[in-house]
This record gives sequence, structure tokens and C-alpha cells, in this order.
Amino acid sequence: MLGVWPLHGVCGAWGGIAAGIFGQTALGGIGGVSFAAQVIGTFGGIAVAIVGGTLVYGILKATIGIRMDEEEEFDGADLSIHKISATPERETRS
Repeated sequence: MLGVWPLHGVCGAWGGIAAGIFGQTALGGIGGVSFAAQVIGTFGGIAVAIVGGTLVYGILKATIGIRMDEEEEFDGADLSIHKISATPERETRS
């Protein structure tokens, strides 16, 4: 998985479920929020993201590839793909 899961996945899931918890009138919320609906919706969103991500990356891997060759990996994506250095000091030296 990509590094976005801890931030967007976990925090988003907590936000969805927390809305169901803290939206209850017993906890000071305004009500009208179903905890069960929030849990189902949150896990449904996670399932859609996993299936969609797997499908997209699977198609990309099968058609154009998603890895750099060994030399490009050694040089790094900054130089190989973006044609910039990871350290700006290299760019400013004359």
C-alpha cells in the first residue's frame, strides 16, 4: 500500500465513524446520524478504494508498467522522471 493510507485512510475512517458516535444526542450531538450507517458507509468506502486501486494499478502494471529500470531506480525518480535534483545545492552551483 502507498503511504497515503495512514493519513487519508485511517483518519478518514475515524472521521466517518466518529461522526456516528459523536452525532448521537446522548453525547451532545444534534442527532439524525446513524452509527450503523456511518460504519457501513466507511467500510464501503474503504472497499471501493481497495478494489478501484487494485484495478487501476493492475491495468497500469499490465500495460505500461509501474516500475523504473534498475539504472533509473539507482539515480532516483527526481533525476530520472522529473529531471531535477533532490538537493537544490547541486542546481545552484556554477
